Amino acid sequence: MKDLPKQMLYVNDVFSTARDLGLIQVKAQQDEQSSRKISIDGKSYISFMSNNYLAFENDERVKEAAIEGIRKYGMQTSISRMYMSFDHYLELEDKLEKIFGLPTFLASSTTLGHFAYLPVIIGRNDAIIMDQFVHESVQLAVSTLKADGYHVEMVKHSQMDMLERRIKMLSEKYDNIWYMADSVYSMHGDTAPMKDIETLLNTYDKFKAYIDDAHGMSWIGEHGKGYALHHIPRHDKMYVITSLNKGFGAFSSALVFPNKLTKQTVYNCGGALRFSAPTLHAGITAASCIADIHLSDEIYERQMRLNELITVFKQKAKELNLPIINYAHTPQFFLGLGSVELLIRFSQFLMSKDFLLSPSTVPAVPVKHSGFRISLSLYQTVNDVKNLLDLLAEYIELLEKEGSFNKEQVLKGFKMRDKQRHLA
Repeated sequence: MKDLPKQMLYVNDVFSTARDLGLIQVKAQQDEQSSRKISIDGKSYISFMSNNYLAFENDERVKEAAIEGIRKYGMQTSISRMYMSFDHYLELEDKLEKIFGLPTFLASSTTLGHFAYLPVIIGRNDAIIMDQFVHESVQLAVSTLKADGYHVEMVKHSQMDMLERRIKMLSEKYDNIWYMADSVYSMHGDTAPMKDIETLLNTYDKFKAYIDDAHGMSWIGEHGKGYALHHIPRHDKMYVITSLNKGFGAFSSALVFPNKLTKQTVYNCGGALRFSAPTLHAGITAASCIADIHLSDEIYERQMRLNELITVFKQKAKELNLPIINYAHTPQFFLGLGSVELLIRFSQFLMSKDFLLSPSTVPAVPVKHSGFRISLSLYQTVNDVKNLLDLLAEYIELLEKEGSFNKEQVLKGFKMRDKQRHLA
């Protein structure tokens, strides 16, 4: 143990303490009919943890489609898609191309998709700039390129003026400058400044953008095409990847391309796709059923109901003056607490009141930026949202009275780190 890095030992201690207190890594049972409640040791809790924002994963039509996929095709066929694609794979890709309005290819996971996508589209004399908070899966794929000698650097979160300066400087030496960002950041729920990104794409010939839209999918846009393509429907220099797990509610990932040639090249040359097994058949048939819903008017009814929950959350959280880090209009919010100790106390309080939230601390966020990720979905009711926020305000008031919490100080710490700077 002494040979392990101190940072890893600290993270292990934090997680071990939380596990021993029954706050994480618990054995849970989900309600058979919905994801609204989760049972732990026989006690039922209202969950604000699921990223399945539009509640597709327990839709009876989706479950029946998954079962039919297993009945018809089995669990999986262990053959690389380089050699064989089944009709239901191609059918799903056709539906996704109608949703996105762009060429699309399937990967069995978003992480695998990054490893297939990036090495093909990024040239040897290209430079990569990663947003400070771009998802870990993107950073992992980029790290392999860095190890192979590619130029990689990081820019402070959503600092568009700083990004523009680096584009100008790097353009003198490199063929293309790539910016890696999330459309909706998974921790704080804030969004990438897509209009600024579009301006940079139109201004600098060498600038290109690679956007991970995993948390932007389904709940926004025509046919639920997602946050990135809702704001920039098409651009020759924007490349998008999205998850079909989260808002979409099925399995696998969609790689979205600006043109057919790029799609074909990634299909033929993306090693992570050529040498891996296909997605589970049940995941494909379930996703195909959900794609049909996206192509119907039902998607807009679901988006509207989720929009109501988001609006209720934002209005009431502001009224209660809660330390919510970002008020972007997304289903993801973050309650800042500032320390692991407060996070543990807060978790125990909420569980005593029958609520579950996602505790977030190192390594996902800096230790002084510990807090709760609050995910809204159609599994919850308006009353669930209001009751949760009342409880949060009640406990924060108690902590402030005893002197163990300073709301303004916590918010100041987050703002100093995360404040966006747009283009002039």
